Amino acid sequence: MIVGVAVDSPLPHLDRPFDYEVPPSVTGVSLGTRVRVPFAGRLVSGVVTSVDGQPGAQVLKSVRSAGAIPSFSPAALDLARAIAQRYGGSLWDVLRLMGPPRVAAVERYGWDGWVRAGVDLGALGTLTAAAERLALPVERRDRAVWAATPSRPEVAPTEAMLGAALAAAERGGTSIIVAPDSRAVAALLRTAEESGLKRWTPRSGGHLAVIDSEDGASVRYGSYIAAMRGLVPLVIGTRHAAWQPVPDLASITVWDEASSTLAEPRAPYPHARTVCAMRAQGSGAALLVAGHALSAEAVALVVHGFARRIDARPERSTLPTVEVIGGERREREGGAGRHWMPGHVWAPLLAAARKGVAAVVVPQGGYAAGLACLRCGTWAECAECGGDLSRSTASAVASCNDCGTEAVAWHCPECREHRMRPVGLGADRLAEQLVRMAAGIPVTQSSATVGVVEDLAVDAGIVVATPGALPAVKGGYGYLAIVGARVSVNEGLGAEAQALRRWLNAAALVAARDDGGAVAVVGELPVEVRQALVAWDGWDVASRDLAQRESLGLPPHRRALRLDGSSDAIDEAVRAIESAEMSISRDSQGAWIVSSRGAMQGIVSAVRAVVIARSLRSASPLYVKVDATPSA
Repeated sequence: MIVGVAVDSPLPHLDRPFDYEVPPSVTGVSLGTRVRVPFAGRLVSGVVTSVDGQPGAQVLKSVRSAGAIPSFSPAALDLARAIAQRYGGSLWDVLRLMGPPRVAAVERYGWDGWVRAGVDLGALGTLTAAAERLALPVERRDRAVWAATPSRPEVAPTEAMLGAALAAAERGGTSIIVAPDSRAVAALLRTAEESGLKRWTPRSGGHLAVIDSEDGASVRYGSYIAAMRGLVPLVIGTRHAAWQPVPDLASITVWDEASSTLAEPRAPYPHARTVCAMRAQGSGAALLVAGHALSAEAVALVVHGFARRIDARPERSTLPTVEVIGGERREREGGAGRHWMPGHVWAPLLAAARKGVAAVVVPQGGYAAGLACLRCGTWAECAECGGDLSRSTASAVASCNDCGTEAVAWHCPECREHRMRPVGLGADRLAEQLVRMAAGIPVTQSSATVGVVEDLAVDAGIVVATPGALPAVKGGYGYLAIVGARVSVNEGLGAEAQALRRWLNAAALVAARDDGGAVAVVGELPVEVRQALVAWDGWDVASRDLAQRESLGLPPHRRALRLDGSSDAIDEAVRAIESAEMSISRDSQGAWIVSSRGAMQGIVSAVRAVVIARSLRSASPLYVKVDATPSA
């Protein structure tokens, strides 16, 4: 038997199947099986992409070993090819992202004896009722975008999303819910288990499979195979669940779609939201793109007629009261108002902490945003490389954020002062101050520098956290103070929408106003962001952002492609696409290509051909990133 194998190689010109013979000693080889084959003088991994094909001009060698079961279904291979084509990447790179590492013991579980777990929707009335009330997509080819509002304090509207996914899978298909991080996955799993659903295990089966990179190799590979074989009606996972193969996709949901964690950092850099939309369009599955605050890309799906908008008005009684405190009000209060914790914010925060749990969120972790001269305020920079200086504690020696050099003998270049003061509050410094300010009240810190606290692990006191590390608490926070709120200029396009997303995600963990829940946002924010926070409107800021991008001809109104490489590599790529309708902007590192959405796929294919040709003749490489975001 002759099989075509996609081999593990970083060279673009080797992105094609190679013929191998399967000897009688190697059994069970079929489409999608992982194999080990000799290639270029060494033994490499590969995936069978065709079976019983006609041999080419030269049959290389024999397959040395193979997995006991296929790791990829025919539909999975087709999906991988589609992703590779859209993003101008190699098939092997996509297969590497799609399938977790093989575990031989998992392949011996006796998969042919497993049967699909059934779900009784009648026993899940709370979940399905929440989905029906919001008119979430359930039927085939129904696609929707939802700026969600919380019905209870939690990281996501888990009941509604689970109800819609299970209702869509009732006819025998499989639904997928993609979440931005393990915390959201855990919240979905917790709600599912509270409703009587079981997580799939090799011992007892189950109703849902969890695809999470934080799981062990055996658990992750077993869940992947169970989902690929259709043994569960529901799959929940982080970014990689977006390309999880299933035999019959009923619906696919992506939650918190504006999160940067949904963008794959490895080649060919697919985005989970885009892949979900591709799969829904190709299979006819229902699609839900949702978040407390949306991105311009999500709003564009509605504007372009690809999806409908779920315009569910929030029930004000279920939302906390939100107050934005800017510079004018703080000035009116004098010294107490100019403190990082204004007096009229501190009093209710302290009262809430004494009754239950309150929270303080600060944009950055660490001790401070940076250091400056104590006398004249000049920003402290490294004498070696010019990078910013920082320190981990009040007494630590300042060091460079970029090169790590300790600034033992630093002197201000303007006034020669040697003392520095911290600029901006970090979570570590703020927690130190709160311990002194709130004597007798426990203070819990949750951030990347000290460790992220798990949901429901805190039941009293004050929690100090960065936005993504704020844990959920039972019943919600009584009061939340967001200090130093701002829109970061470093985030480029969509910075306002990202700021709104951070603060609404934090506010979603606060108790309802009927239960005394309140949020105070202390900082300077644009008018549209302030209004959206108070009104809990996750749509309008993204809609304005989309309109501005359309006027500038920027994504998602058009598509962008980034080229990096030597000057001759960029020249060759530009010559290959010079007949296309596009705009080109070159810089010292490469070039930006911006074109209409209809023309971009042809440009991607032409550039991919250049990448392969240069690899074939061992020329300097050309690097491509599709759907990159240029600066305005």
